[in-house]
Amino acid sequence: MDVDTLRFLDRFLGLPLCWLFTSLRWLASLSRPSRALPRPHKVLIVKLSEMGSTVLAYPALAELKNRSPEIELFFIVFKNNAAIIEVLDLTPPANIITVDIQSTSCLLASGFAAIRRFLRERIDTAIDMDFFSRFTALLSFLICRGNRVGFHRYTNEGLGRGNLLTHRVFYSPHIHTSIAFMALIRTLFEKPNDEPYYRGRIDPGDLAIPKYEPAPEDVNSVHRKLEAAGVAQGGRQAVVLINPNSSDIFPLRKWPLDYFAQLCKRLLAELPSCWLVITGVASEWEDARYITERAQSPRCIDFTGKTSFRELFALYSIARVMVTNDSGPAHFASLLRLPTVVLFGPETPRLYGPMGNQHKDLYADFACSPCVSVYNAKKSPCQDNRCLQSITVDQVLKEVLLYASIP
Repeated sequence: MDVDTLRFLDRFLGLPLCWLFTSLRWLASLSRPSRALPRPHKVLIVKLSEMGSTVLAYPALAELKNRSPEIELFFIVFKNNAAIIEVLDLTPPANIITVDIQSTSCLLASGFAAIRRFLRERIDTAIDMDFFSRFTALLSFLICRGNRVGFHRYTNEGLGRGNLLTHRVFYSPHIHTSIAFMALIRTLFEKPNDEPYYRGRIDPGDLAIPKYEPAPEDVNSVHRKLEAAGVAQGGRQAVVLINPNSSDIFPLRKWPLDYFAQLCKRLLAELPSCWLVITGVASEWEDARYITERAQSPRCIDFTGKTSFRELFALYSIARVMVTNDSGPAHFASLLRLPTVVLFGPETPRLYGPMGNQHKDLYADFACSPCVSVYNAKKSPCQDNRCLQSITVDQVLKEVLLYASIP
C-alpha cells in the first residue's frame, strides 16, 4: 500500500471516525463522573513511521524509563520500521508489535491483531508520537482507557482529529523534533488539566542519544563482504559512504543523482586511497548503478542490499564519513558518531537535523522551504526540488574532504 493511499484513508476515513468517537466520549461523560488517571505502568509508544525520527525520540523515551523504572514499554510500528526499535534496545522484541502495510488485507489483519494484543495487555498509557495522524489517535482511544498523550491542534485551523486525548500537547513548529517528543513525555507528569501542555523549558543540552557499539561478528561480516566486493582492507584506506536514497514517504528529499555521480568522480580524484561505498536497500540498486556507471572506477562499489540492518551499523563504525540525503541514515549515523554531510531542502535541519555534533547540514534556506510539515502530512505540491539542486557539488565536496582528511 503506497503512502498516498494511507494519507487518503487517514483524512477521509479517519477524520469522521475521530469526530464520531469524540461525540461518543462526550455523551459518556454526561452520564458518569470523571475518573482519576492511573499511574503509568504499561505504556504504549505509537510511532508507526520514520525510522530517523525514532532516533530523535530516544532522549524522551529514556527519560520516561528513568522517571518510571517500573513501567513496561510497548511499541507499535510499521513492519519495516521495527529494526530501529530493536537496535535502540528500549524494550524486549516481544513488546514490539508491527503493522504490515504491504496490502489492504495485510493492514487490516495486522492492525486488528495488534488491537487484540494491546487489549489483552491492558495498556494504561498511550503516547502518540505520530503528530496529527487520525488513525493513531483512534488506536490510542480504542486500546487505552487511561492516559492518552499526543499533539492537539487547540486553536490551529485544520489538523482535526477530534478530542480523544487526556493530555493534549501544543505542537510548536519552531522547535527541534527531539524537544517536541520530550514535551510529550514530560506532559505525562504535569498537573492534570493544566493546559496547554507543555509549558516549561527543555534544554537541548540535556538531550542525548546512546553510542551504539556493533557486535564483533557484525563488524567481521562487513569486512568480509567489503573484501568480496573488492574493497582493500587495512593501511590508510578510507571508506566514504554515499547514501543517495530517501524514504518513500517523501522522495522529493533526494539530491540529484547526477550530482552524486559528479561528487563520486571528484572524490576518487581527490582521495586516491579512498573507497566509495553506495548504501541502500536492495530495491535501490538502480540509483547505485547510475552512479557507479558514471564514476567508472573499481573504487566505487554498489553495496545496496548487501547488509542486514545491524551490519549497516557496523559499516558505519568503520567508515570515515558519509554523504546522505535528509533521511534515516543521517540519524543512524549519529548513533555511531560517524561524521555526516546531510543534504536538506524540503525539510529543515532546525526541526530534523541529526543529534550530536558530528554532522554538517547543508541547507539552501529557500523562502518556500520547508514545504513539508505535520500540517500537510508531509505532502508537498513541489515537483522540482530546486532547493536541493542549488546545493552544489563543490559545497558538498569541501565538507567531505574536511572530514575525510581527519586521521
